[in-house]
Amino acid sequence: MASLKAATEQLPAESGAASSRHRPIKVVDIHLDRPLQTISGLHRFNLVQALVRMHGAPLGWARIPIHGDRCLVTAQRQAIVKQLRWRILVQLVEDRLRTGTLTASEAQPRRVQDESLEIPSVTVAVCTRDRPDSLETCLASLERIESDLLEVIVVDNAPSSDATRRLVASRGPRFRYIREDRPGLDWARNRTMVEARGDVIAFTDDDCVVDPGWTNALALTFAESPEVSAVTGLVVPYELETEAQILFEVYGGFGRGFRRRWHHVSPKGRAHIGSGNFGTGANMAFRRSTLEGLGGFDPALDVGTVTNGGGDIEMFFRVLQEGDTLVYEPAAIVRHRHRRDYASLHRQLTDHGIGFSSYVTRSVLAYPNQLRNFLWFTRWWLWWWILRRIVRSLISPASFPIELILAELKGGVKGLTRYRPSARQADRIKTQATGPPLHPEPPC
Repeated sequence: MASLKAATEQLPAESGAASSRHRPIKVVDIHLDRPLQTISGLHRFNLVQALVRMHGAPLGWARIPIHGDRCLVTAQRQAIVKQLRWRILVQLVEDRLRTGTLTASEAQPRRVQDESLEIPSVTVAVCTRDRPDSLETCLASLERIESDLLEVIVVDNAPSSDATRRLVASRGPRFRYIREDRPGLDWARNRTMVEARGDVIAFTDDDCVVDPGWTNALALTFAESPEVSAVTGLVVPYELETEAQILFEVYGGFGRGFRRRWHHVSPKGRAHIGSGNFGTGANMAFRRSTLEGLGGFDPALDVGTVTNGGGDIEMFFRVLQEGDTLVYEPAAIVRHRHRRDYASLHRQLTDHGIGFSSYVTRSVLAYPNQLRNFLWFTRWWLWWWILRRIVRSLISPASFPIELILAELKGGVKGLTRYRPSARQADRIKTQATGPPLHPEPPC
């Protein structure tokens, strides 16, 4: 979302920020099949960034100016037509082909459920540790999903109190509490394979707010295409009110676009090496049989270990490496609450670098025939993702803080030595702790 850079202005510095460059942006949804309305109370904001949707499906972002403290209907209409007119036209043509009408308000939802489809049951897994306040908002959004084929498991990973258990107990019978004492996010994810009752396991994070149609979009994708083993979805910012949140979006964020994409590669190919392009762990779903067949997530990776990440993208890589199909479906929408302060963003990008290198190390050890492809991708990451950004930051210091780019680079260097000791620790936990045994054997 690099265009955010041109749309932001100065705001007072926050505690912990190296510098301040940006004013808050109001994030909203605009549904084209509903009447546009003036948005008021925007005196703190620099502009409105609208996720434009038709029949629930996202078409793209529109950046809309604010006049005084309001975003007027005329401004919304002009910005949406100017920035998204081709996407709207394509959607209207698709509606005409399907329903015989070009009137958006009369068109049927983009994905009408075929009654002959066998919709899989879904278990939503929220893995958490000692963040009940954040989790409460996530669970409230899950309550708004209407489905008889849905259950929610909250996996409490090595908690220091019973606050999460008490919170889940207060939410009703749809929510189940599971305690997993083996520390590490991937231990918690693997526990869901044992506990889940659904045919599909959908994962989101405790700092996310899910769209009411999230699980339906995931389930329909699996139902329409039995060959699909994994589905990821669109992750958009919940808010953009602090410099750190805006900078994270400028850096790339979690969004992966507004078009459905299919991924299936030959094991000798290299298109799946950069598996971070396929989605993120905050919005991913797998057939339970697929996870079981692959041995589950690698508990030597991700939060709660010295690798600090990589568990999600390693699983995307392994799904494709083993010949399965992954689909990115933007109609499955999750909103992520980005870190609000600069220091937390700095740590996050450092962890991204560590997790990336740990994922590469693990994958090369497990699939040595992919070494050449991983060397190619690492070179690409260093040049196109890191060094090119550093050069741009040096030329235009206001574009993005160079120290954040260096944080990810330093993390990438640190991560080269993190996987092996983490794998040994995972083996010790496996032999010492009690609990479900599912977990892939770490590569030698």
